[in-house]
Amino acid sequence: MSLQDEMLGCAREAGGALRTREHRERICREFCGFLRERNIQTRHIQHVKARQIQDYIQYQQSRGLGKRTLQNTLAALRTTLTTAGREKFAGHRDLSNASLGLSGASRDGTHEAVPDDLYAQAYEKVRQEDPGAAVVMALQRALGLRALEALRPQADTLKRWEREALIKGAIHVIEGTKGGRPRAQTVIDADRALAAIREARQVLRQTGRQYLVEGESKTLKSAYHRYQNVTRTAGLKGKYASHGLRYAWARDAMQYYPAQGYSVREARAKVAQDLGHGDGRGRYVTQVYYGKT
Repeated sequence: MSLQDEMLGCAREAGGALRTREHRERICREFCGFLRERNIQTRHIQHVKARQIQDYIQYQQSRGLGKRTLQNTLAALRTTLTTAGREKFAGHRDLSNASLGLSGASRDGTHEAVPDDLYAQAYEKVRQEDPGAAVVMALQRALGLRALEALRPQADTLKRWEREALIKGAIHVIEGTKGGRPRAQTVIDADRALAAIREARQVLRQTGRQYLVEGESKTLKSAYHRYQNVTRTAGLKGKYASHGLRYAWARDAMQYYPAQGYSVREARAKVAQDLGHGDGRGRYVTQVYYGKT
């Protein structure tokens, strides 16, 4: 087994959400490719040295990658090494953010809330190309869902969401959540949420698809990539990429909760819970989603 095969196996074994695993695997491939290009003959993950990781990070810095990106890169390598049984090595001070010059990076979000006019324009373009993808957009905007959470609800889940939105004012999101952590997602605009949920049910009935969007291989991964491609072509890219629909929901939620009598601190905690970050991360959510402290 090659070093790359071994690292990829550990990267997958570490688990996490689909995008987290994909990112971790990509970092492992790039790291192994970096070693091969320099004719470094490391054959097993147990033989990876701190100097090799330091050189890799320095190389990525020379390419202009930002501190936050490199912090995530280093975290992916640490997780992979820890899964391989090298927890002590992964936590070595020579591989810390500080020792590699990665401390002090801003946690401000890289996306911005998609403006309503841009959303409306993109939605119409996507609806003509792929009605299912338009529904995923609507679910993200109406409920603050991640793309993977909005892609995969099936008929029984959507039926439950409709009932929960009507009766409880919150839906229970179980599949596709980051880290596999279920959460209650508050419905802040019942009419908008119900319209999106009912449209999603109709698309599934009419198409018979497993997911709201169907990729080439009919897998969740291919559905996700098609959704990203279709929305990007329609104008949701850069700081206004589709994840910005979640930011738009968060912006509305920060206005909704104070109107219901919550303090600003309580509103931050509620939004953090809704987004799946936990009520103790209100300050983090405010900084990432609004660029404020």
